[in-house]
Amino acid sequence: MARFLKGIHGSYSGKVGNVVGSSWRGIDYVRSLPKKSSKASSEAQLAQRMKFGMTTSFLKSIKDILMLGFSDSKLRNKTGYNGAFQQLINHAFRGNYPDFAIDFAAVKIASGSLAALVGLVVGEVAPRVLNLTWDPIINRFNAFDDDQVLVILYDEADNLFFAYEGATRSDAAIDIVLPDSYTGKKIVGWSFNIHRDGLITSTSQYLGEFVLN
Repeated sequence: MARFLKGIHGSYSGKVGNVVGSSWRGIDYVRSLPKKSSKASSEAQLAQRMKFGMTTSFLKSIKDILMLGFSDSKLRNKTGYNGAFQQLINHAFRGNYPDFAIDFAAVKIASGSLAALVGLVVGEVAPRVLNLTWDPIINRFNAFDDDQVLVILYDEADNLFFAYEGATRSDAAIDIVLPDSYTGKKIVGWSFNIHRDGLITSTSQYLGEFVLN
């Protein structure tokens, strides 16, 4: 990188050939473009790129939910989306390159200090009706009767997420009715709880995979 003084036409900015002119903190400089590498990517690099692409595709449509789900975590300067992204790419893949698959049981949609649901049981009680029940155990520290229960369902075939709410910890149950078009489809689910302040959450709980009747 070379520093230069302004001439009669002022500072130089932009790219000409393989040279780029720019400015940083009032200092004008020129630098050459980096040379393109002719070296083929290693398998480790290709594997990481594949994981990155799969993680982006999986999480991109629920950024707002992830921002909420990880709002209670100590992420320093990272966003909730970045926290979920890092957790997934580092801990929620199975298989070897190029045959990677996301391990849904290891995916976290939320991470926080609110208590998770106790005795959570999930099942399809009628065609396309998922029923969640739990023990309505409350305390004055981290399990409140009006904690909202948020259920996230994922349609793997179409890469679609659906969010369902309307129940509280004290309700001890919620029924989720899916449309007729979901007959025979595989659905993956998670749930987590949200404090009345909208900031504190529980860590997400994996509900399992269901092929709907």
